[in-house]
Amino acid sequence: MQIKTSDLPGIGKRYSFQMAEGGQLVMILHHDGQREIYHFKDPDQDEPDFTIKMTDEESRQIASILLGVDYQPVADDKIELLLKNVRMDWIKVSPESFIANKKIIESQIRTKTGATVVAIQRGEKIIGSPDINEVIKPGDTLMTIGTRDQTRLLENLCRT
Repeated sequence: MQIKTSDLPGIGKRYSFQMAEGGQLVMILHHDGQREIYHFKDPDQDEPDFTIKMTDEESRQIASILLGVDYQPVADDKIELLLKNVRMDWIKVSPESFIANKKIIESQIRTKTGATVVAIQRGEKIIGSPDINEVIKPGDTLMTIGTRDQTRLLENLCRT
């Protein structure tokens, strides 16, 4: 899938791509965090078929659902993507973990492992796109993305 991007001075950024089923999807991300999504059955149309406007929080919640933070429709709790080069893992943080009770920025997860934390499940609560100042607590489950080696390194950090 090819995604075209363009800057919108004073507004934000525009992303557009052709849908597999036909039509075009255009997303505008405003500087203030608001998102707008437009769908066109025909890319040459002037008026969209429909428009969706979302706040920053609403779009992050929808993104976490699309990423599978709350529900993984697979038998295994690991999803391998992009020809097995990138994977998403759900890794539980043990109380003895090096990163337990540290902020994401203090734990240096990305620097030490190369993996990225895209969400945190804390009990019934899901924290999508956690802030770097979010404290990782024992018992949290981290939704991570990275190569197999990167996520294994993070898994080791979460254990000891």
